[in-house]
Amino acid sequence: MAIIEVAIPVPLHKTFDYQCNQKVVVGVRVKVPFTRKKVVGIVLTIKDKSNFKQLKSVEEVLDDKPILDKPILDFLFWSAKYYHHPIGEVISAALPKNLRLGKEAVIKKMADLPDKIQEPDFATTDEQNIAIEKILKSTHEYRGFLLHGITGSGKTEVYLRITQTMLDEGKQVLVLVPEIGLTPQMITRFESRLNTRIVAIHSQLNETQKLDAYLMAKNGKAGVVLGTRSAIFAPMPNLGLIIIDEEHDGSFKQQSSFRYSARDLCFIRAKQANIPLVLGTATPSLETLKNVIDKKITHLTLTKRAGDAVLPKVSLIDMQSNFTPQGGTEKSDNALSAVLIEKMRHYLAQEKQVMLFINRRGYAPVYFCKECGWKAQCTHCDSGMIYHRHINRLKCHHCGDEKMPAHTCPDCHQPSLEVFGYGTERLEETLSSYFSDVPIIRIDRDTTRRKKAFAEHLKQINSGKPCIIVGTQMLAKGHDFSNLAMVGVLDTDAGLLSLDFRATEHLAQLLIQVSGRAGRNAEQGEVVIQTRYPNHPIFNYVLSSRYIQFATELLKQRRSAKMPPFSHQALLCANAKNKQNAEDFLKKAGALLKNIQMDSVETWGPVANVIEKKSDYYYFNLYLQSTDRSALHQMLATFHQHINTIKPKSGVRWYLDVDPIE
Repeated sequence: MAIIEVAIPVPLHKTFDYQCNQKVVVGVRVKVPFTRKKVVGIVLTIKDKSNFKQLKSVEEVLDDKPILDKPILDFLFWSAKYYHHPIGEVISAALPKNLRLGKEAVIKKMADLPDKIQEPDFATTDEQNIAIEKILKSTHEYRGFLLHGITGSGKTEVYLRITQTMLDEGKQVLVLVPEIGLTPQMITRFESRLNTRIVAIHSQLNETQKLDAYLMAKNGKAGVVLGTRSAIFAPMPNLGLIIIDEEHDGSFKQQSSFRYSARDLCFIRAKQANIPLVLGTATPSLETLKNVIDKKITHLTLTKRAGDAVLPKVSLIDMQSNFTPQGGTEKSDNALSAVLIEKMRHYLAQEKQVMLFINRRGYAPVYFCKECGWKAQCTHCDSGMIYHRHINRLKCHHCGDEKMPAHTCPDCHQPSLEVFGYGTERLEETLSSYFSDVPIIRIDRDTTRRKKAFAEHLKQINSGKPCIIVGTQMLAKGHDFSNLAMVGVLDTDAGLLSLDFRATEHLAQLLIQVSGRAGRNAEQGEVVIQTRYPNHPIFNYVLSSRYIQFATELLKQRRSAKMPPFSHQALLCANAKNKQNAEDFLKKAGALLKNIQMDSVETWGPVANVIEKKSDYYYFNLYLQSTDRSALHQMLATFHQHINTIKPKSGVRWYLDVDPIE
């Protein structure tokens, strides 16, 4: 009777041994008893003896062949070690839900091969040819490339050409995109050009679709796997190339449970498979630029827009002096300047499309009493409630709680309640008063909840008919709207006043990405940015499209401050309904870390989170930072070995986030 080591999806940094009297191989699923229930685990090793005295027996072997082969298991082990996360939970995160539940590993519906392939009716530019040639020279070795192309410069065309070459060699290609909204558009482009099965992996698929895609990737039937961050774990036996589009995007970082960065894990997966990795963006992250400076990856540039398109002209509107006079409305609560409205009228009269970007959904962010100053606050979080007019509700965007708005002030009982500020919903309403005969398409999380709603909105925009598009960050990247002539950016100042040291980097990226939606055909587009701080240095770089120069200045500041990417961080977060219990746990954790005595690692805290209370839980953070990555990880590993010496009080939850981005 064999003894097998099994990884079980529990928050424990260990594996478990079982007796097995059936034929079994590494990487298959087994159903085993654990505490008082049956769970599905993955076989990691087969051995002759165990350190456990009494072993339970395997209930059932669920697979004849491995669900996870050695390359993907090695990748998952590396991931678990780097992020100091239990291997059982890491493996669980990598598997579709149906496999975790023990369901049969069979494909229900095979993806179709494309009916016909469209050949491109244009030639690639010299810059594109150089990029393609350099990448393809490294197809049989690990090498990282930054494909840094301005918006509209044809990065996707480079992806398509190198992917087709890999497919011709019998290889598979993994393509990661940051947003689910970009996936259908990218799949359509790939399917129209590549003669192979292309499968999607993202959270909006049903469980059967996710399992089918996973198994088609695993058996090599899918030549291209295209998905969001979780697609990094797709098993691909013939993997020959990894492409990560919009590599700077924060969506590649998982923010719950197993907190991994799909972008960072791409480097490891490419190294282990000895294949090239391509990171594409118009606004590279500072981490990627530092890798270029350190000669860890090769810098490829696309400096011209495809065809005859030129970059849009960018201008600022000073909101201190420009505002729309509206009866009885305070200057400070106007979203639209008179200059912006006039520019919109100009382009709409020419049968063009206009987009307004505001990164706040709902009707208004503040619901308050103008007599006594009372504000609607969430009772479960340290945050204000957002007014949503179309459902007449106040909603918390952190915990999801909602309630009916009061008609009189709860404090002074006066009928003096008003809204302040703008969200997408109020902006849509305001625009309809100026442009009553123009269709307004609002795209945010509220209007795209319904299945296929986002695709329907995009279809309406892509028809090219004049319209005003109002959107949040969902529209900031990747989309190619041929008749979009003007983009207006509202409420940019929040990024200038943030506590986050990465805020100006993210704001510059956002402004350039949003600006890149305008004028993607032969006619030059226009971008108008409204701000109360027109003299802020960031705008000098954005107005002249000098992102790299701005990023270089930020890198100098980060180096002098010893902040990432010139140092490495980890965050230990504890939360509990009892505020003192969460803080006490981190004080004990801080004492344990100090006892480990590593001079090269700094610890700060514990301090309250920026939003201290969420969903009735109080959050406290302890920060670790070091310029020596290996020392930081050694400290975290030692900390995990001794964490059981700290007994958290009842109700305390905690997690570790390596390389946090928030």
